[in-house]
Amino acid sequence: MSSRSLHRTLRVSPRRRGTAIMESAIALPLLLFLAFGMTEFGQYFYIASAFESATRDAGRFAIPATAQQGDPAAAATRTLSASNITFNSSWLIIIDLSAGGTVITDVSTVAPGHLLVVAMTATYYQLPGVCRPLYAFTGFGITNSKTVTAQCSVIKE
Repeated sequence: MSSRSLHRTLRVSPRRRGTAIMESAIALPLLLFLAFGMTEFGQYFYIASAFESATRDAGRFAIPATAQQGDPAAAATRTLSASNITFNSSWLIIIDLSAGGTVITDVSTVAPGHLLVVAMTATYYQLPGVCRPLYAFTGFGITNSKTVTAQCSVIKE
């Protein structure tokens, strides 16, 4: 094989020079869209799981006969702080279903045997420190009206 034929096989065709750039221009936005989406939705499910744990803990601290007014909120605060979420007391609602569905502000006044529903609700975009790269760049993803909700039922001792 002569050096001249070897030189021809290594030469890049003038028509193929921009192919890599075009392929990158098409593939990069798709890869970024997927990466941002995984980040945003992964964080949403992580926060939803943290809310479920905090709601269960608040319910556990609401049921003892010796429970005080601030015990459920303190339990939710501890659980959410472990997930780097700053608790807001307006998220927590305790409802006494045995007393006609009234909202309870002090669990120490609930009679034993009453069924309580402990619920936490927050609007996702108002949570402090939430990362929303997909929504910020594209307008798609988790919308501003999406809520994070968790609830559990317990019986007062």
